[in-house]
Amino acid sequence: MKANGTVMKSNGTLAFVQSIYDHVHLALWATLLAFVVFFLAFVVPRLPEAVARAEALHIQEITQENEGYCAKFQMGLGTKMHDQCLSDLQELRWKIQDRLADQLDF
Repeated sequence: MKANGTVMKSNGTLAFVQSIYDHVHLALWATLLAFVVFFLAFVVPRLPEAVARAEALHIQEITQENEGYCAKFQMGLGTKMHDQCLSDLQELRWKIQDRLADQLDF
């Protein structure tokens, strides 16, 4: 009889653990589904705006760097060579960017 009692208790414990597992499994899938819905509803529509802001910020930073370099080489705003300096720096940046892109296209 003790063996039957132990088997019954073991089966009851196993059923309880299986039930907990099933509930946790279902809760995790529900959480994932809720996150995907949230991502699709609130994040994805704003991605183009975020990309545009990041690109505008990047362009502004590059412009400030170019101005700083030209000023460092005594070709700041108001000098004859200022526009040529900016043009040369932009050309240099494009060449470097093209080289990096070529290296990454292996």
